[in-house]
Formats: sequence, C-alpha cells, structure tokens
Amino acid sequence: MFRLYPFRCQWLPVGLLLPQAALAQLPAITSVVPAANFLAAPASGPVAVTFNQPLLNTSAGSLKVFSSLRGGQRAQGAAAAVVSGNALRFSPGSAPFSPGETVSYTVTRGASSSNGALAQPRVGQFTVAVGGGNGTFAPGSDPASGFQPITVAVGDVDGDGDLDFVTANFRGPISVRLNNGSGTFGPGRDVSVSGNVRSVTLGDVDGDGDLDLLAPDYSDDTGTSVSVRFNNGQGVFSGTQSVFVNTGSYGLALGDVDGDGDLDLLTANGRSNSVSIRFNDGQGSFGGSQNVAAGSNPHNVVVGDVDADGDLDYLVANSNSSTVSIGFNDGRGNFSAGSFVSVAANPFGLAVGDVDGDGDLDLLSSSPNANGAISVRLNNGTGTFGGGQDVATNNISGYGAFSVTLGDVDGDGDLDFLASNANGGGPGSVLIGLNNGKGIFSAGQSVSVGRATQGVAVGDVDGDGDLDILSANSNDNNVSIRLNRSGSAGTGTGTNPALASLLPNIITPNNDRHNDLFVIDEPDRGPWALTVYTRWGQRVYHSPNYQNDWGADSPGGTYFYLLQPADGGPARKGWVEVVR
Repeated sequence: MFRLYPFRCQWLPVGLLLPQAALAQLPAITSVVPAANFLAAPASGPVAVTFNQPLLNTSAGSLKVFSSLRGGQRAQGAAAAVVSGNALRFSPGSAPFSPGETVSYTVTRGASSSNGALAQPRVGQFTVAVGGGNGTFAPGSDPASGFQPITVAVGDVDGDGDLDFVTANFRGPISVRLNNGSGTFGPGRDVSVSGNVRSVTLGDVDGDGDLDLLAPDYSDDTGTSVSVRFNNGQGVFSGTQSVFVNTGSYGLALGDVDGDGDLDLLTANGRSNSVSIRFNDGQGSFGGSQNVAAGSNPHNVVVGDVDADGDLDYLVANSNSSTVSIGFNDGRGNFSAGSFVSVAANPFGLAVGDVDGDGDLDLLSSSPNANGAISVRLNNGTGTFGGGQDVATNNISGYGAFSVTLGDVDGDGDLDFLASNANGGGPGSVLIGLNNGKGIFSAGQSVSVGRATQGVAVGDVDGDGDLDILSANSNDNNVSIRLNRSGSAGTGTGTNPALASLLPNIITPNNDRHNDLFVIDEPDRGPWALTVYTRWGQRVYHSPNYQNDWGADSPGGTYFYLLQPADGGPARKGWVEVVR
C-alpha cells in the first residue's frame, strides 16, 4: 500500500511569529510528483510541486533538484524550474536521470505567493525506474584502480552522459576511472586527499552542476577532517579544503538537512562515537560544530526522511554493538540523539529504501563477521522500525558483508539488495537478495568478483537501462564490472518498456472524450487487476478485471496505482495525476 504523510507541523525562523490566521494564508504544498520515496519515477519525467495558491515568478529558483549520479544540481541556470500558476516544475529534458539513481529535491522558503513565503521547506527523494535487466550478470571486466581499494562510488564526473567510478584506496590518492560509454573504463586523474581514507562520496556541493568529491580522513581511527575536492565539470578535481569533524571519521553522507537548497555533510566517527553535522554555505564551504552522540564505534551513515515530516534524518551503523542509531531532524538541521534499532551483531554497511512498497524508508544493515547477516527492518511510517528478516550471509564462504546497497536489478519494480563478501581475502563475491515486492528477500545468487571485496555499488555503466555491479577488490587492486543481462530469467522478467509507454501519468476527465480515463491498452497480458490509492494511502478503487473505466468521477490530485497482470508477470506501480 502506498502511504504519504502530510506535514504534522509548521515552524518559522526565530523572531518571525505569526498568528494562526496569518500562517494559514501562506502558500502550502499540496502535492509533489514523483512522491517521496517512490520507486517508479520516469527517467525523463518532470519533478512537479503543486501549491494551494498561485506563485510569484520569482519562486522558480526555490526548487532545487539534485541528481546523485548524473550532473549534480540540475534545476539551475537555463534549466531552472518554471512557475506555472500554482505549480513549480522541473524537467530533465535532453539529459534524463540515470536509471536506478536517487534524486533529491528541496523546495526552499523562496517559494512565494502574494501572501508571503513558504513557512517550512520540504526535502524529499525518489528512485528512478530501470528499463530492464533480469538480475543475472555476465563475467565482465576488472579495470585497475589504486592500491587496495576499499569503497567504490559511481557518477558521471566528466559530464559526457555515462557513469564513471572513483575508489577510496587503503593507501594513496583517490582513483578516478572514466567510462567510454559502454562500460569500459580507462584512466583518469588520481586525486590527492588528506590522511588515509576508507570511503569516498560524490555530490554537487558547490551547486555548479557537476559531482564533487568528499573523503573523510580515517587515519586508523584518529582522523579529524574531510577533504573536499571540486570538479571542473570534466572529471578533474582540485582544491585543498579540509572540514574538521569529530575523531575517527569513516563514512560520509550528503543531504540538505537544513532545507536551504544545498548539500550538507554528515560523518560517522568511530573513535568518538558520534555523528558530525556540517552545514554548506551553498558554495561548498562547510561550517558548524554540531556533534551528536551515537552508539559504539559507528562507521557508516545514511540520510533519509524516515519519519515522513519533510526533512532528512540520519541513520548510523554501530559496529561494536547490534544497533543502528537514528537521529531525528527538527527541520533546521538540529538532530536529537533519537532511538536505536536492533539488528544483527556488528553492523557495518547501511542502506535505506522503500523495500516493502508502502511509501516509507526501510533500513538494511550488513555485518562482516563470520556469522553475519543482512538485517532488514521495516518502517511503520513514523521512523519506528521492526519486523523484517535477517538474511544469512554465511551460506557463502568466508566472512559476511562489509557493505550493502539497494537497486532494482531484476527490473520488477522493487528494490533488491546487493552485499559484498570479502571471503577472508580470497575470491570475493556479491550476494544478491531478490525482493518479492513486500520486503522479503531470497538470497540464492552470488556473483563472482575479485579478491577481498569490500565495497559494492550499482549503476547503468553500459547505457542499456539496467543496473550493473561494481565491486572494489582490495587484494587485486581493481574494480570488478559485472553487466546485467537483459530479457527474461527465472528470477525476474524485466521491465516491460511497451507497457510503460502505454500508461498515462496524467488524465483530464472533462467529458471531452479525450484522455478522460486511465486507459491500459495491452490486451495480450490482461485481464488486469487495478488498485488505486490516494497519496495518503487510502484505497479508492479496485477491480480484479479492469475495464478502462476509472477516473471520470475522481477529484483532482495525485493518485498511485498497482497493476497485477493475469499472466503472472511482475506487478507494476506508478502515479497518475487527475487534472480538472
């Protein structure tokens, strides 16, 4: 079931206190498409924010859209968002989002009407749909990296439309390797950073439309800084900025935690048992001194709106315990120590995503010890996690998983997991857990990669619309590239591009006999069972044998649908807007 939650409160900056009547006259957001945490956003589709009243034209710059893999900040300059009556819209145009990537957006308080400015910013994210793949992988190639790569990050760093990779290496600089467009990687320029790093993150921190590089200095649990290196748009990184954080910085996450339209940084600090939050000034310079207590020896941190209040919270894996710490955001980037979620012992890797399809962010952690597991914990929509399963990793030789990531590798519209297996320094592998759409994972497939595999990432490196695997192999000084096969297989049938092109995402039931109804024109796979939900998760329509008759009497707004075909193929889910 799809569930979206409206804001529970509004706050104003200190010193700006308005009576309730005046507050009610300020512009308010009524819908965002694609919805937060949604998994089927089209790669070329717009980001559209609707308000309860017309906006001033000066509001165009208040919508900030960040691509995590392709191009960094997208809504800027000549490609800025546009104002159309009550709506703000951004379209990626001729440079679509990358399949499977997470796109984040902020609607800042710059959104204004004649009554004033938006009282509270909204920050959200969604995942772009893939265009195929069946979750089985060809042998692929193993391009060289630097000495003993620990983690790998993917993104289009040279602006040519394909995905490159960078690695954090046990000793020496960050390695940059450029893609030729088909998943073959040549040399790039290595990047000097401070100290000794274990992780690297890409993101557009200076807002110029390319992906910059950030790497915390671990230095055997004594490091206290993050190196920030700016991209010139061609994959050449420069600069000397170091951001001071608490001791033992290991993993780093980027996100707009204060709602001002730029990416802030958070680090997990093992030795000081803390999370450091540093605010971006919009130009890529970071300040602040907030450090929030975490559990024992935290190593990796991720961000996401887990309590559905329109801002980004953090989750951090406490590797000397059996917990994940959650820090809840007050909307201004101030975090409470939050709560703890019980997971398998010694969690190290961490990922968040809507794995059970109910519209909120669930969490997965990975444990690298010999009896390790992938812990799946499901969110009840308010940031309270429970249930789920622990998927054993000791059914593969060696140790469990150092890292875990999420992606729809079999093209069936839900998020699967991929976890690395270092195998005690021997031949490594990537364990794939296929999702049944409800957050239940089978973990029978293991993809062979190089030795001592610790980091794993996914992305469409060969440009065919599906998600491929990249793994960092410490004992081979390389990265394994494993390409996803297209077509059908026993574990997945892939996305049906023909069906996707036939499903409308907007209907106009004005009785003109044109686009009045939600029409599914693919009789060969029917009959279809259709269920339609409001954006708050209320079911408003269901038919086990849909006859293209929904929409005529539906109020305007955004709805979510679930389609289940009679031929036993994968279900499809998406959004449709009713415009009157």
